[in-house]
Amino acid sequence: MLDAAHIIPDNEKDGLPVVKNGLCLCKLHHAAFDRSIIGIRPDYIIEVREDVRDETDGPMLKHGLQGMHNQQIIIPKTKSLRPSPDLLERRWERFKDFIY
Repeated sequence: MLDAAHIIPDNEKDGLPVVKNGLCLCKLHHAAFDRSIIGIRPDYIIEVREDVRDETDGPMLKHGLQGMHNQQIIIPKTKSLRPSPDLLERRWERFKDFIY
């Protein structure tokens, strides 16, 4: 039930199917990431859009999305296997358009 999610979409320059451009996410979080419901900062901290954090809609929203806010993703110990902070920065800049 895990997906390989692109940080930079594959239809864009640098959207290559390589480890540094990837995140391992479940289907829910992959969809939330692609739709800018959640964003991941270059320091690997997850942010959930404020409008989503303010919603009330039961335990799946509360624990599945809202509870992730300000949590760090699990990153591999081997640096070469980690998502690229530079690519996350580029994606983060887009996400900020939704939250600021």
